[in-house]
Amino acid sequence: MTFENPVFFILLLLIPLLIFWQRKQRRQQAIPYSSVNLFAGIEKTWRQKLLFLPPLLLNCALVLLICALARPMVEVINKRQDRQGIAIEVLIDVSSSMDFGIMYGDKEEKRMTIAKKVVEEFIIGNGKDLTGRPDDLIGIVTFARYPDTICPMTLGHDALIHMVRQLTINERPNEDGTAFADAIAVAAARLAGMGGKENDINSKVIILLTDGENNSGKYLPLQAARIAQHYGIKVYTISIESKPRDEIRMNKNGQLVGPPLQSANAKLLEQIATMTGGIYKAAWSYDSLQAVYNKINELEKTKMKAVNYTDTQAAFVPFTIAALILLMLQVLFKSTFLRVSP
Repeated sequence: MTFENPVFFILLLLIPLLIFWQRKQRRQQAIPYSSVNLFAGIEKTWRQKLLFLPPLLLNCALVLLICALARPMVEVINKRQDRQGIAIEVLIDVSSSMDFGIMYGDKEEKRMTIAKKVVEEFIIGNGKDLTGRPDDLIGIVTFARYPDTICPMTLGHDALIHMVRQLTINERPNEDGTAFADAIAVAAARLAGMGGKENDINSKVIILLTDGENNSGKYLPLQAARIAQHYGIKVYTISIESKPRDEIRMNKNGQLVGPPLQSANAKLLEQIATMTGGIYKAAWSYDSLQAVYNKINELEKTKMKAVNYTDTQAAFVPFTIAALILLMLQVLFKSTFLRVSP
């Protein structure tokens, strides 16, 4: 314990003077007798024996009040965890082909329905593999022929989830198409405008989910990838397909004759991911899509650092309370059974 204003301890020098004055007062109140031998053999009553308590309580209370005035401070060691989040732009294809089916357990659901469900689990967690991203800035960009910012970067994930649930497939024929390159360029521009130090951002990430080839927009896929690469933004690419493309080709005799099948679009998406430091994965069911987001969740972890710091807190309250209690007792005793008549 330390004292912020120790100069107030000078007042303690007044305590001996107060004790001296109290003794002098008691002597002035005494009745003079010619000889104390007249009271020889008479024992003091319990009340007489306790007459020292009121002045003692007053003196102790004054000492405590002086200590409180000196402002005692105690050191408190606290721990906190500094979290350095990630800025994530989630790009979701809303072209008409997202109305096609994808396996969800033993039944088939629309690709859009499954995509929204898995994105929601990625953001807030599902209580299992996906733990959620509570410390990350997340934004949503949808695209068909044109990219649209549905939600800017935010930590308000409740509102973000509401917007994800409201996503619908594009129903305007003149706006149908797939422009994931433009969507990457828009997302990269938004992420590039965010100051890393000011916003405490560890890394910037784009997660692209599409089920088609880039056939619209101003940018070519590799042009958009170079923009992201220039600003140090990772692009994770996910393609939704009708069935697994990693089946090994075999001849009629069951012999291996080549590497796993991969479409030109899949190769392009993989090239985009490789250029920017991300990964490419294909998904053909709810489980496989969930596994892809789980893999990204593991790769892009929020940094946490434990920090110990010492803080000081004022500790005058116990001294003040104790002094008030002693003063109350002193007044109580002097007014009741230890009362001295003038």
